[in-house]
Amino acid sequence: MAARIMGFALAIPLALSGCSFQEEVKPPPRLNDAIEVPDGQSTLATDIEMSLAPMRRALESEVPTRLWSLNRANAECVPSQRTEVLGVTLKSPKIKCDLAGAVSRGKLTLRGRGQDLIVTMPIRAKMTANDIAGIIDKKTATASATVTARVRLSVRKDWSVRGKVSINYDWRQPPTVSLLGQKVTFANEADERLSKVIRTLEQTLEREIAKLNLRSQIEPMWERGYSVLSLNSKNPPVWMRLTPRGLGYDGYSASRNAIIVSMRLNASTEIFVGEKPPAPEANPLPDMMERAASDAKLALTLPVIADYDQLEGVIKRALEKRAERPFPVPAIGDRMVELRSVTVYGTSDYRVAVGVEFEAWKSDERDKPASGTVWLTALPHNAENSRKIEFVEPDYQVETTRFTTNVLLEIAKTQDFSSTIEDALTQNFEDDFSELMGKVDKAIASKQFGDFTITTDIEKVSTGQLTAYGEGLFLPVSADGETQIRYAPQ
Repeated sequence: MAARIMGFALAIPLALSGCSFQEEVKPPPRLNDAIEVPDGQSTLATDIEMSLAPMRRALESEVPTRLWSLNRANAECVPSQRTEVLGVTLKSPKIKCDLAGAVSRGKLTLRGRGQDLIVTMPIRAKMTANDIAGIIDKKTATASATVTARVRLSVRKDWSVRGKVSINYDWRQPPTVSLLGQKVTFANEADERLSKVIRTLEQTLEREIAKLNLRSQIEPMWERGYSVLSLNSKNPPVWMRLTPRGLGYDGYSASRNAIIVSMRLNASTEIFVGEKPPAPEANPLPDMMERAASDAKLALTLPVIADYDQLEGVIKRALEKRAERPFPVPAIGDRMVELRSVTVYGTSDYRVAVGVEFEAWKSDERDKPASGTVWLTALPHNAENSRKIEFVEPDYQVETTRFTTNVLLEIAKTQDFSSTIEDALTQNFEDDFSELMGKVDKAIASKQFGDFTITTDIEKVSTGQLTAYGEGLFLPVSADGETQIRYAPQ
């Protein structure tokens, strides 16, 4: 019964022998101190996907299809050659010709592989030598090559992106012709012009990499990360509050159409049972953390918090059900009991106060009831990783008149009265706790929260020690496993 409301139960021994009671007492002081949640950091893996399409379009736009052309009259096509014949050095004349040619590119391709962005640009060259030494009318050479650019990215502390570009090319067949018995290559002519094209390609790549603007894509994710997410709508309502604390860069990988930037999000993750907590206030995106967590393991501190209002209903329903029958009181005879109210709250020294206000009368004397409030204060306690919670160091007081004090005390001493409260609160909550965590586990195994998809696999759960605050009962829970957050704006 308690599990449906708050996710765990309490155990309380209410043996009244040896306890002292006082008359005309005031209720225990009610505290309003906030729950002090340990500063447990959660580390969640998250990715940002950046499309390569804008860079691909920019390269196609910036690098012209016709790379360059050549038209040079009376060029030195074949330099003078020295040869020795019969001991005599002879020098052949320079061979002049008119050179014309052009180099064009095919379709640029941009793809990712591992940590490399690879740009491939096929080029084709055609060189023509005309009016060669006034003897040969025309000779034509064709050639092809592939220019390959490899880019490695780096992310700076302010989230700006830079790239180191490495370019090489290789003529599969240099532009070569045979002129007057000599092989002449025009590769130098082609290389001179091609170097300028390669520089344009390199500058375009560097500029487009700087435009990736990773920060502008991270900021919306960071801001929307300050959120309260519903894990379970009812029986009980369960909420997870996510408060980002820092973001670290964890490398990237490149695919055919995108760059996937991997990060580690440090965040406080809190679990609330009951009313929806307020959303945390968002802070601006900080600079990159100096050291990001290297493993992908989930390490969450999940505070389970129960409101005292929920406990009041548990006890009240149990006593009302028992009050349908008379309470046998050995010292004074049977008494009927009518419950007025149950009050539960946090009091001083991390103790819980439980007040039960009721009337009691003989079966035939309804008009002469004894009334008042029995108060219990006690310290909730549990061992680490134990589901058994108990109240220790109990202290009882009665708020009533002298005339009716003994009647209420005798009723409170009965096994029926104390065991009713005890049965309502004293349980081994292993099954109930497992049921609650099972709901949380199922809820976040793979769930869409607006722009976020969270995939989680909780492998191990352990509990800390229960503490009573004015704001509620707090049970720290540690969950170990793996999780992934994917951000995909709608």
